[in-house]
Amino acid sequence: MAGAPIGDVGRDESGVSMFFAVQRLLTDADLAYFYTDHLLNSATTVKRAMDRQGIVKSTAYKYANELAELGVAEERDEYEDGAALWTVEPVVGTWETETGELVISPVIIAVYGASTADDDIAYFRERYGDAALLNAVGETDAYLRGEQTRRGIAAALDVPAAAGIAVSQAIEAIIGRISPVDPAFPNHGDDVHERTIADAPYVVDA
Repeated sequence: MAGAPIGDVGRDESGVSMFFAVQRLLTDADLAYFYTDHLLNSATTVKRAMDRQGIVKSTAYKYANELAELGVAEERDEYEDGAALWTVEPVVGTWETETGELVISPVIIAVYGASTADDDIAYFRERYGDAALLNAVGETDAYLRGEQTRRGIAAALDVPAAAGIAVSQAIEAIIGRISPVDPAFPNHGDDVHERTIADAPYVVDA
C-alpha cells in the first residue's frame, strides 16, 4: 500500500513472483475492488461484474484486461448467456517490511479495495494512512481469534477508540466474506455472523 513500510517482494509458494500484481493492486483501490469481486465470484462474466459494481463496460473490460496482463485473470473459452467467463486466482506475495515479513493476500487486497466503497474504511485510510489500515487487518484477525478486544485494537493502532472500533467492524465483515477464498489467511467464515458478513461491500451472486 502507498505509505506502508513495504520493501522487496518475495515469492509465493509456487515460486512465481507476484511483485507486479501485488504492487499494482495495492496502488489502485478501484482495481483492487474489481479484482476482489471477480475472485469472490469466479468464474464470472464481465457483464455480471458490471452489474454488481455499478461500473460501465469500458471500465470493466479495462480492469479485466489489466488483470489478465498481470497474470491473475484468464478469459475462458466458456460462456454464460453469450458472454465469456473469466476466472481469477488468489494473489499471494511475501514482502519484506521494516518489521519483518508480511504476507499480502486477498483479504488485505479486499480491505484496500473497500476504501472505494465503505465509508469507515475510506475515512480511516484517509485519516491514518495505509500502514495503519494494513495493521488493522492483523489486529482484527487477533480479535476474531479471541486475542484482542475492540478497544485494544484502537490502542494498538494508536487511534481514537471510535475510529478503531469502526474500522475493525468494517474489516471483520470483509474477513468473513473473503477469508474462505484466501489461501494465506485464517478462514474466519464461520467466526463472523452472517448479518455482519452481509454488511461487507462485496457480494456473491446467487
